Amino acid sequence: MFRKAVLALLVLLAFVIPAKANSTELQITKLDISNTLTNGGNPRGPALAVMKDGALLLGGGPSGGELFALNSQTKKMRLLGKLIPSNRRLNDSRFAITDIAVLSETKHIANLLISYPRLGNNSNCVEVVVDQIRFNRDSQRVNKVKTWFITKPCVPVSAVQHASGRFVVIDKNSAYVTIGDLGFTQIDNPAKRGDLGSIFKVSANQIVRISQGHRNAQGLLLLNGKDLLAAEHGPRGGDELNLIKQGSDYGWPFVTYGEPYSAGDYVKPSKTGTHTGYVEPLKYWVPSIAPTELVQLPASGWKEWDNQLGLGTLKELSLVLMKVDNNFKVTKTETIKVGHRIRDLEVGVTSQLIATTDEGQLLEIRLK
Repeated sequence: MFRKAVLALLVLLAFVIPAKANSTELQITKLDISNTLTNGGNPRGPALAVMKDGALLLGGGPSGGELFALNSQTKKMRLLGKLIPSNRRLNDSRFAITDIAVLSETKHIANLLISYPRLGNNSNCVEVVVDQIRFNRDSQRVNKVKTWFITKPCVPVSAVQHASGRFVVIDKNSAYVTIGDLGFTQIDNPAKRGDLGSIFKVSANQIVRISQGHRNAQGLLLLNGKDLLAAEHGPRGGDELNLIKQGSDYGWPFVTYGEPYSAGDYVKPSKTGTHTGYVEPLKYWVPSIAPTELVQLPASGWKEWDNQLGLGTLKELSLVLMKVDNNFKVTKTETIKVGHRIRDLEVGVTSQLIATTDEGQLLEIRLK
């Protein structure tokens, strides 16, 4: 009788004992970088890239197309140049550099890519552009070398959203880039969507579509240098982590685990709560977390999370840590509040994470 009573009490306690708090604690230092924010609507934190010596490149600023260098030692910022012509953008924070990739670098010269949405030639439509940029580290100036990619179709200006434009470098001559659906009202018509809602391999002379059916992939990673992963925004819920395979379709806007915002949204998903007929995500979130950049955590300094995944978020004001096994199954997830909308996220040179935020802060994140 006594044993039964004890067992009953243990069962009861299993329901009433509060859940354990996050086991992972972060140490976060902050630096004000509000001069790199792009305004015109909601402030947008800058795009971010890390150089081999720890210097940071930040893309955005008041005009959206400014590129800055931040010295990692002195913490001093320098404007390198303006890369989006003023007549090719509106006063809207979404008209800004969306990502920066470092293809190669020496002590004197760095070869970069930038992506951004801009107005088309007649100024009544929007396209996404990938430009090759030369950074002269001696003169501390940048100049455009060549445009690698201009997306088609050029969509009505009212639809400027979901540009994506996230890079991951393959080698010194090529990279993968995400292209969002740009809020195009005909994204559900495969004959008219063109380059939108896709991931491409790009180089100076060739553009190859890798996958399609993406809404707004703001995170992109080559896990262990070989497996391509993407994190993307769904509609109201249905954010996804996907393993990207050549020639695959990830279902947008025909299927989603999210829901339409309203009957008047730019496109209404055909089926919700399902991915039947299309590639299933490795993980999805309902409600939405608004995922941004996806990184592989450093090989040391992160304890049980060494070499695992880190994901920035906007809506959740958090860093999401994930473990993925050899079969790409997400085996553990931990969400840690940082109190800021993380716009971009990179791995630093001393095993720290570096994040830019829409609140105008640069975060350096380590384990406690």
